[in-house]
Amino acid sequence: MGSNRLPGKVLLPFDGDKSILEIITSKIKANFKEIPLVICTSEAQIDDKIISFCKENNLDYFRGSEQNVLQRFLDAAAFYNVDIIIRVCADNPFLSVDFLNELQDFFYKNQDADYWSFKNAQEIPVIKTHFGFFAEIVTKDALRKVVQNTNDNLYLEHVTNYIYTHTDFKCKLKNLPDYLNEREDLRFTIDDEDDFSILQLLYQEHTKNKHDLKKTILYIDENKVFLDKMKNNINKFSK
Repeated sequence: MGSNRLPGKVLLPFDGDKSILEIITSKIKANFKEIPLVICTSEAQIDDKIISFCKENNLDYFRGSEQNVLQRFLDAAAFYNVDIIIRVCADNPFLSVDFLNELQDFFYKNQDADYWSFKNAQEIPVIKTHFGFFAEIVTKDALRKVVQNTNDNLYLEHVTNYIYTHTDFKCKLKNLPDYLNEREDLRFTIDDEDDFSILQLLYQEHTKNKHDLKKTILYIDENKVFLDKMKNNINKFSK
C-alpha cells in the first residue's frame, strides 16, 4: 500500500469494483486450491486496509518489517511452517495461471535447486523484466542464507535478487515461449498512474479474450497507443 508512485494501488478499483489484489487472489484460489495462500504485508498503519481486505475475503495474512521485506518473508515462512515459497507480486493483474502451472510442473521435475522461474533470451530472470505474468519459487533455506551473507538494503528490499545474481545459489530457469522471448517492448506491471490507466483499459480486452495472452499481445500490436505508452514507462522504470 505504501507505494510512493501510486499509493494504495493494489486496492484501487481496477476491473469494475475489483481491485488488483482481488483479481490476483481470486485467480490463485480458483486454480491452486491445494496451495496455501498467504498475503505477506507490513506492520505499517497504511497496510491496515490490506488486513481488512484479507479478513473480508477469508485470506491468511502475515505482517512483518516494512523495510526488510526479505526478513518479512522468512518470518512468514516460519510462522506458517513452509519450506518452499511461491512468490507472486501484488501489482501484476495479468498474472498467468498457465505460466504458474508450468512453473509448478518445472519445480516438481527439477527439485535440486534454490530458485525456480523463467528467463528470457538474454538469460535474464523474468522478475527483472517488465512482463508481470510470472511468479517465482524459492526455498526458505536460500532466503536464510541470503540473510547470513548480506545486510545490503538492495537485497533486503528485493527478496530474491541476491539469489539469482550470485553463483553459489543453484537457479533453475525455464525458457520463455518464442512469442515473448524478444518482446522487450511489453510492460504489464503497475508502478504509477500511467501504468494503471493503460493496463486498466487493456485488461477489459484481456478478459474479453478469456485471458488469452497471445490474443492480448496481438491486440496491443494492432493498437500502437498501448505499445507506445508501455515503451515510455519501460524507459521510465528501467530495471
